[in-house]
Amino acid sequence: MNLKTISAGRIADKVNRGELKARDLAEIVLQNARELNNKLNIFCSIAGAEALEQASAVDQKIEAGICLPLAGVPLAVKDNFMYKALPTTLGSSQFKSFYPPYNAAAVDKLIAAGAVVVGKTNVDNMGIGSTTLDSPQGPTLNPGDLQKVAGSAGAAALAAGICSLALESDSGGALLQGASHCGVFGLLPSAGLVSRHGLAVHSGSFCRAGVSALFPEDLPVALKVISGYDPRDAVTAACREVNTRRDKTDDLSNLVVGYLETLSGSAADPRRNLVKDTLNRIAALGIRKAAVQLKHLPEALRAHQVIAAAEASSSLLRYDGIRYGQAIEAEDLELLYRKTRRATFNGEALNRSIFGTYFLSKDGYNRYYRQALKVWTLIREELKTVFEQCDLLLMPVVRTGPFLASGETAYSDLLENDLFTVPVSMAGNPALCLPAGDINGLPVGLQLIGKQFEDAFLLSAALKIAPAIISDLQGFNGGGN
Repeated sequence: MNLKTISAGRIADKVNRGELKARDLAEIVLQNARELNNKLNIFCSIAGAEALEQASAVDQKIEAGICLPLAGVPLAVKDNFMYKALPTTLGSSQFKSFYPPYNAAAVDKLIAAGAVVVGKTNVDNMGIGSTTLDSPQGPTLNPGDLQKVAGSAGAAALAAGICSLALESDSGGALLQGASHCGVFGLLPSAGLVSRHGLAVHSGSFCRAGVSALFPEDLPVALKVISGYDPRDAVTAACREVNTRRDKTDDLSNLVVGYLETLSGSAADPRRNLVKDTLNRIAALGIRKAAVQLKHLPEALRAHQVIAAAEASSSLLRYDGIRYGQAIEAEDLELLYRKTRRATFNGEALNRSIFGTYFLSKDGYNRYYRQALKVWTLIREELKTVFEQCDLLLMPVVRTGPFLASGETAYSDLLENDLFTVPVSMAGNPALCLPAGDINGLPVGLQLIGKQFEDAFLLSAALKIAPAIISDLQGFNGGGN
């Protein structure tokens, strides 16, 4: 079975009807995962007996007359989500043998819905990054070009046809950027919609759990499964106050899609032309467009870096080898801390620990951190103003294509690539990456951004807009064969 041509919904339907055994599918998927992992470096660990046991349990439930929304659907889980059946490395060699005693909330919900975990996907050290270049096992390669990174190992697993859904995390753009680089659909839900219990969070203000898929119609199903209030994550209390709105997508002429006017006119950047072409395609559906402004994009990028570093420096303190992690032998306590943290953290985690500590110091607080908080408020208010002019906002996902897997990329370029995704992280809005074309032979996505907690509206609109953007999307409405 080619997972690139069949949606998760169709797989679940076949399993629920008894036309396909979840265990038979799991055996095929695991074999495929092992073969392709040698080429693409997607997984930190691949499930074996664990996945087969899960699949057999799904078959038993189906035989007992229980219908599951994700019955037998192959699932990849990012390796900063706790999953007790496999090691959770957090992208650090110091955790390569760590088996957590519990599952993350989102993992439990997906398994309960019938999904079968194929394996844990590669992640940057301590989950900090959007390229996997900072992973101790090396970067995950892009299925479309083995010289480039995939960005997200979960997106690579989807693009390679290994799984149908990927559970992801995002604090500054990893989920959306990976989806863009690999030509898949990536959904970053509203902040507070999905529990982060069991997700190793390095930035409490920005980290979120999300999901990626090959077929857009699978995203609403997966979101319904993983969302909801969780007393173990106080942020999800916001779910109790989610507002509903009239579905304007029944008549597309009611929709207004905003775009950044400063991006649409230049012929020098192919991504700007992609935005312009996409706007023309959706305008042909009767959707109106409106030029809007986000004046504080550059400032938001810098502010995000300051706040995220400050929060990471605090969050990473616990990995000292005594409370968490594996201690390195040393003559005294201070040297033990130094050696252990050096062994646990790679480049970006070390950078954020050092700079974040300074930003929270007496000298750095007023000079940097306090100013960054002001910009955070400005960008949230600016996005609120934007959504008074439009229902959805269309923006690029990345400034450049996927980086070289060799790592020969300037550090400043890595940071600048988050320009269009950090405002979404800072404001807590939902965003959806849709494949919108290709540049130099590799896929490129655009992001549709909605108002906070209007995730269902965003997905409903995207399902109607996507066929106009992706005319050659296989099996879009039917979910494949």
